[in-house]
Amino acid sequence: MLRPLDDPSPALLAALYLEAVLPAFPLVAAHDVDLAAAFAGPDFAVTFFAPGNLRTRLAVRAGTVSVAFGPAAIPQAGEIRLWFPTSSQVVRAFDGRRRTSVALPFGGWLQLGRLRRLAAAGLRLDTLLGPRPAVADASLAVHAWGNLAVGLAAAAAWLRHHPQGPAMHGRLGSGLVVFSCPALPSSLWLDLTTLATGAGSVPAGVIIMAEITFADLATLLAELDHQLDAPAAIGLGHLRVSGHVPLAENLGQLLLKVGTLLKPA
Repeated sequence: MLRPLDDPSPALLAALYLEAVLPAFPLVAAHDVDLAAAFAGPDFAVTFFAPGNLRTRLAVRAGTVSVAFGPAAIPQAGEIRLWFPTSSQVVRAFDGRRRTSVALPFGGWLQLGRLRRLAAAGLRLDTLLGPRPAVADASLAVHAWGNLAVGLAAAAAWLRHHPQGPAMHGRLGSGLVVFSCPALPSSLWLDLTTLATGAGSVPAGVIIMAEITFADLATLLAELDHQLDAPAAIGLGHLRVSGHVPLAENLGQLLLKVGTLLKPA
């Protein structure tokens, strides 16, 4: 998975892993054959439980991956259920450092072996979202798109779980923020009203408050590396920000915050 830098709050990091990194699986698997192949095999589902009422369910049905968290993560009878006794154990399990962690199974014991497929999928996700390919290839767009998707989901999780989240949420306001680039598989969006994120078509009836458009992949990669000179990029036509510009600027600061928590391994 993505490796966090040192942070004094394992509870926040656990929330980022369960609500931002795990949901990247279905998005990225739809655009990467190898990641989809890692999930091939008999159907299974696992629900992860952690302190702070964290709960995320990952299910594989007919090779298709889905992830739900919070109240929407409802385990079914016979499925794998794993309880992490502390937030630190969640971090140890998902930070990519291959450290031993403690997770107590209290359901689906006969299916525990299928979690090896999830481990294999995690390694592939590391490859896709971690160190950038040295040369441009088809995976570079998925790399940028996946990292941006994780960043937006992490921003939403930060707003839900960080003590300063409500104050920051109040400054951001409500409505939809859309990110797009012609090189990406689809646009990505964050609904500040519900703190939901998604790809492609935006929810019906939601007001788009800001749109951030990157003209090319190089501009987006510079933004992901926190090396983009935004005023210069706007002047050159490489970046376009429309709608509520202060909202976009504040959200950019939040993305920078979560970017220091989740860095490629």
